[in-house]
Amino acid sequence: MDGRNDLARYRLAGLAGLLTGVLLLFNDLRREGLVPENAFTECIAPLPAVLALYAVTGLYLRQREPAGRLGLVGYALNLAGIAGLLIAEFASHYIFADLPMAEVDALLEGRARAGFLVIAAVFAVGVTLFSVASWRSRIYPRWAVGLYAAGFLLAAGRGAVPDLVVSLGFLLGSIGVLGLSWTLRRISTPEPVPA
Repeated sequence: MDGRNDLARYRLAGLAGLLTGVLLLFNDLRREGLVPENAFTECIAPLPAVLALYAVTGLYLRQREPAGRLGLVGYALNLAGIAGLLIAEFASHYIFADLPMAEVDALLEGRARAGFLVIAAVFAVGVTLFSVASWRSRIYPRWAVGLYAAGFLLAAGRGAVPDLVVSLGFLLGSIGVLGLSWTLRRISTPEPVPA
């Protein structure tokens, strides 16, 4: 059985995941014009990726034994993809935000575009393997694993698929993250000590 310190870490990772899901939904509303785009909403846009690094680590560690090697490879690729997305979000909201669109388009040609495509591919493969391992390990609810997989596979197509598909992906993926994170917090609650 996990020690109390491990359970506290899992609960903290679950909280990070809940915040990730809420902020992803907020970002999706901003992208769709339902939340105003301003300096504040631009500044917080990369935060879900920062929190997701910790949340995915907690989700993986809680299921590491039943997830096996496939889970480890999926976790590593998923984590690398999220780190890459953090870079892309930072560039998009902190570097490109003040540049004219023509300059942004010029910057996103060639190697930068190829780099973003590699990040999306690594993220998609990581999400797929992590989800398959999570499905097989039966630690988390399958509906949450399925929404995580379907949603973030759609979102990984950003730039290659219509914006509506990406928004749907973020919506489904966010709900999946919320379900996984809620479960991680629930199953990591220590048993009450008898008086």
